[in-house]
Amino acid sequence: MKGVKLGSRGRRLLEHLGITELYPPQKEALQHTLQGRSTLVAVPTAAGKSLIAYLTLAERLRKSERALYLVPLRALAVEKYRDLRILEELFGLKVALSMGDFDRSDEHLSRYNVIVATSEKADSLLRHRAGWTEELKVVVADEIHLLGDPSRGATLEVTLARIRSLNPSAQILGLSATVRNSSEIANWLDAILVESDFRPVELREGIYHRGRIDFPLSGISQEVPDSTGDITLDLVVDCLRGGGQSLVFLSTRRSAEHTAERAGRYVKDLLKEEEARRLQQIASSLEGEESSRVISRLRRVLSRGVAFHHAGLSNEARVAVEDAFREGLIKALFATPTLAAGINLPARRVIVRDLTRYDSVQGLTYLPVREVKQMCGRAGRPQYDPWGEAVLIARNPRERDEVLQRYILGEPEPIYSTLGNFKALRTHILASFASGFTRCEEELEHFLRQTLFSHQMDYWRMEAMCQEALEFLFEEGLLRREGDAILATDFGKRCSRLYLDPLSAVIMREALLREPEEEPDEFSYLQVVSFVPDMLPLYPRSREVGSLYR
Repeated sequence: MKGVKLGSRGRRLLEHLGITELYPPQKEALQHTLQGRSTLVAVPTAAGKSLIAYLTLAERLRKSERALYLVPLRALAVEKYRDLRILEELFGLKVALSMGDFDRSDEHLSRYNVIVATSEKADSLLRHRAGWTEELKVVVADEIHLLGDPSRGATLEVTLARIRSLNPSAQILGLSATVRNSSEIANWLDAILVESDFRPVELREGIYHRGRIDFPLSGISQEVPDSTGDITLDLVVDCLRGGGQSLVFLSTRRSAEHTAERAGRYVKDLLKEEEARRLQQIASSLEGEESSRVISRLRRVLSRGVAFHHAGLSNEARVAVEDAFREGLIKALFATPTLAAGINLPARRVIVRDLTRYDSVQGLTYLPVREVKQMCGRAGRPQYDPWGEAVLIARNPRERDEVLQRYILGEPEPIYSTLGNFKALRTHILASFASGFTRCEEELEHFLRQTLFSHQMDYWRMEAMCQEALEFLFEEGLLRREGDAILATDFGKRCSRLYLDPLSAVIMREALLREPEEEPDEFSYLQVVSFVPDMLPLYPRSREVGSLYR
């Protein structure tokens, strides 16, 4: 292999995968990763980041050594586990998937060489002080740009910081989409930065408006026939008639399911006889699945050549859909944005119908540029498509201008730590003491200095925020002092092991300790649960509002 010196394992893996040549960013990254250097690879979606990790693990791990492969989503964990099983088949490296309960240490994982886990599960394992976590040789952080994600970024950040504190010699391999401050992230990780805009297939980003797709950066424009009376379905049918598959991103599960049902009416007539037969077999294979409205609907649309994909599907149903799409049997896949986070399902045309989402604080907001770019990056199948098309839908001239400036011409946002959020800070400070990872304020300070939060934040401001979080934990009886030492109380330990926000635990404790005027029933307890920060707000549909007041 020109440009990179692979050992026998690496060559054997490539031969097994049928790969004869590596992409330029892959060669550059492997020159560092195979030497054991921590590396941040920041390249566009579909540029082959995962193969860098697989080759690194194959070459660097021996049968007594361990690696942790971190991913943001359960669906992605399942996909990576399936991919990495090849290391077991070829080299005898045992691979495990860990994404279950957060209330256990899973010591049996010490028998495996590669553990695939979500960031939350890995954080839980570290809280339980699983012994093997201090023996990691390689840590792969897939989709590491999600450090900036408000809901899960802090957990990934703390997990990486804790691993680096426990095992400073561990090699960190971060796999990231292109971000504006990738050099800052690499600096935080003490890693070499490999950055490139290389894509194996040309990406054309366009805007659909009034029956046409304009590709501003290519100077190309094309008409889309009105064949269904629905913009999204017109784009799907147009692509299918040109011999391509479509991947459509919508904001909600409900939209994904309903749009797939409507699309099936048009796609079924364009299927070949053998394709229809195979799809019916796949739909029938799901009959053994636990009966539910979602599975019944999925079986129905599958037989028509379309499917939906969201977090509500079981692993078995999700894998069946993904495999059928990769085989080209499913012609259009309707998905929520979670599918953009690393799952390898490229299509000729990516359609982003919904560019906004509802936020409980800000109301209707535009999706981050980084998230939309990830969706767009799924366009174009290497070895199959001469180019990929990413089409963003604009419903009026003003929205067209906004889409052009924000998404086509705009750059992805920088990554900023989300550990400065008080909910995240108090949760992870408590976890640090409850696990015994830190035992006094000096050790806490030393640990926090390993975080991206510290790397980006003014020290005095960070210290003030930490003191405020500590005061809350002491006042509410989650932490206690014993001389210079700080220890978690039984209440604090239980809160941490159950992965609760400390404020949620306090609210529930106070409700249970309060003397009720009458014996509480189950609705009283449900009302308490509805008040805690860990309970996400539910937004009723307009037609449901009236019934809530009856």
